[in-house]
Amino acid sequence: MKTNFLKFVLPMAVVALGLTSAMSTSAMDKSSEELAPIMGWKHVSGPDPCERVQICSNSGNFDCTAPDGEQLYAKPFSTCLTPLKRNVQ
Repeated sequence: MKTNFLKFVLPMAVVALGLTSAMSTSAMDKSSEELAPIMGWKHVSGPDPCERVQICSNSGNFDCTAPDGEQLYAKPFSTCLTPLKRNVQ
């Protein structure tokens, strides 16, 4: 009786622990991604097509803009194409 109980309950406990660990790891990745500050770049002419302006975030409802009102972008490689947002206007 005791061995049958362990054969049934132990695998279920291991699966439950694995699922809980996977969900908590996924939630940690998402929360750190949403709060990370990103340098905002604006389009300019010249040898380097992007100019560094100010720190933005990658979440929020408002466009991240330069002091002159121009939209700022993320620069993952050599071009700045991804528009950035911020939490406050």
